[in-house]
Amino acid sequence: MVQDNLIVRCPKCGAKNRIPRSRAGDHAVCGKCRAPIPTNAGFPERPIEATDRSFRSEVLAFPGPVLVMFWAPWCGHCQRLMPVFAELASEFSGSVKFVKVDLDKSPATASENQVLSVPTLLLFKTGRLVNRLVGALPKNQLQYHLRTVL
Repeated sequence: MVQDNLIVRCPKCGAKNRIPRSRAGDHAVCGKCRAPIPTNAGFPERPIEATDRSFRSEVLAFPGPVLVMFWAPWCGHCQRLMPVFAELASEFSGSVKFVKVDLDKSPATASENQVLSVPTLLLFKTGRLVNRLVGALPKNQLQYHLRTVL
């Protein structure tokens, strides 16, 4: 069983700290400098799934940057982009939250965000859409777009 972790940067020294999601409510301290760290703004270390019901809380209400990938199981480009998306989630853990939305399971969210083709990547910052990327872009281009919002 893979444990779902949050990655939280220490406000004092900037070190990344891994906290199991099941212990997110506990009082956490930085593993490097022992300063208290907030766990309410954590970034999972891998992409999480969102649905029509959870999109607002996972993406729009999140205080930091979020990259959302709208995908479909039948889409070949989506299947090729999925491992790159997971690599980026690990690389940018502590800075960007990564969310996947299955187009077939969440049609209302796709419609609200005007997703007309897959894969479509939407970059949100504090709940506002700041960039829209359509198609399976190479990893270096995705890295560039993510760095522009950090």
